[in-house]
Amino acid sequence: MKHIPKPIRIKPAFENREQIRAMFDRHGPYQAIASYAPDGLPEGGSEEGKRPVLPWFRGDWVLGGEPLAEGAELILHNKMFLQAAKAVFGTSFVYPEFVAVNVSGPMPAGAAHTDNPSFYGATRVEYPLPFLRVMGSSGLFDSWRITRASTVSWFYEGMGGSFEYWPDGIDGPMCSEQPPFGNVAVCGDFDRTFHRIGFVGQGKAELPEISAAAEIQPDNQGNWTVRENGQVRTVYPSRDIRFSILWKAEVRDGEYRPENLTLDRIMAIFTDDLRRRQVDFQVPSDPLCDTAWTLLLQRCYCR
Repeated sequence: MKHIPKPIRIKPAFENREQIRAMFDRHGPYQAIASYAPDGLPEGGSEEGKRPVLPWFRGDWVLGGEPLAEGAELILHNKMFLQAAKAVFGTSFVYPEFVAVNVSGPMPAGAAHTDNPSFYGATRVEYPLPFLRVMGSSGLFDSWRITRASTVSWFYEGMGGSFEYWPDGIDGPMCSEQPPFGNVAVCGDFDRTFHRIGFVGQGKAELPEISAAAEIQPDNQGNWTVRENGQVRTVYPSRDIRFSILWKAEVRDGEYRPENLTLDRIMAIFTDDLRRRQVDFQVPSDPLCDTAWTLLLQRCYCR
């Protein structure tokens, strides 16, 4: 499955869309997406100053195929998502594994990006996202890379908030799903297909002063409140919040899968390649928690 398949549109996405939307209110609070990277290490990979933290929050409802939130199995085992994944990738070997949700307030457009990759033996369950991303950027672990179907669906009727993607590569034409979103979703390989969130709101959003420690949750009065360290930073009416669901499943051509990577093997591959490149480095004692080590890898491998 080396080629990148073209995404397809799913309609209807859910048997009961309002039931799925109601789950967002029950399962808060949600953490700032910036909290997924360690201090001083933005998920996108730049170490040149600190970017403002956007009012963009995330929650994990399924990890490793195990539901973490009540009702998440309705999304994990969604028949429409499974059928679309089989059609996109041309295989019946589809294994749902992951559901995340995004809760976004008014904010600028996101950067075009691909999702964080996973590898056999190295997934977001065990490894930090910046480390997985640099593994993917290096190209050194392609033999272990998991091919995944990604399905995205949305709940938003306000201004902006489009889902934009480039099925023919970042230099090709852009496709866009725009609000008001109905009961639709898009399935493709968004680990390799560039995509982004368009600006949410009127395009000139005043960003709240928040850090990666901020959280958002509903107040049961039709609003969503952003808090940090016990203090209210801003309040949004529900109509201004863009909700989305991300579903992922491993797909294979058949039953074969490679042996799992171990951290020792990952480090051996990285260090051998760095020596070949004549890069000066010290082997860290705890590579998954060593920010300086991950930054070094980003400088060497991330464009």
